[in-house]
Amino acid sequence: MAFEQPLIRPPSEWRSGLIRVTRGCGWNRCRFCGIYPHLGEPAFSIRPLREVLADVAFLHHHRPETETLFLGDADPLQAGVATIAELSRHLHQMFPLRRLTAYARASTLKKIGRDGVLQLAAAGLNRIHLGLESGSDEILRYQRKGQSARMIREAAGWPREGRIEPEIESGNFTPQTAEGTVLELQLLLRHLTVEGPFLTCDHANNYISVRGTLPQDRPSMLETIDAFLSQPASVRERHYQEISSSM
Repeated sequence: MAFEQPLIRPPSEWRSGLIRVTRGCGWNRCRFCGIYPHLGEPAFSIRPLREVLADVAFLHHHRPETETLFLGDADPLQAGVATIAELSRHLHQMFPLRRLTAYARASTLKKIGRDGVLQLAAAGLNRIHLGLESGSDEILRYQRKGQSARMIREAAGWPREGRIEPEIESGNFTPQTAEGTVLELQLLLRHLTVEGPFLTCDHANNYISVRGTLPQDRPSMLETIDAFLSQPASVRERHYQEISSSM
């Protein structure tokens, strides 16, 4: 049996051990994505736990010193609370882990509920990459995200204690500009009132990179954004074209 690895992982997990729990994306309908079909995994499936544990044993044989692990693919929590909790406990027994990370959809967190999320945290899952995408229900519906702003607000707090069909050409939907995403980030940072979470823009196609813990690092992150926006428009436009966040 071949060792399977997730097709993609967050940039911050570049040194992590990779454990594939699910294959592909269980939603696979977002207008802006299509990454898993593009990479040759058009369908979603949950791997049997015995296969996953065999991969864990293989990784332990070759890298017993691993301190960070990432569970993939897009939404491994769909394997169920019991399965992920068992796997998490096993991984903490096998490795000297300081971080165990997974991707998750807000809708999946909503499905397993607050108690399920807290069970996973107790079992050792201590980092979740959650795709928020937008706070606008209209945009979330148009992009077929499968979640609402209210759902996001509710579910996104648990790790801590929408359809509009016209096409873009009809004029009913205007894609966000590159600079618009930077301005959105600036606005978000100015108005976030939570304390404690770590915010990071660490993907290669993010137009600007900031990271820090809120609220203490808010001034330095805003300073970085303000300094970028103060550059001449020609400089900013050249930067956007070099990054190119489209696929």
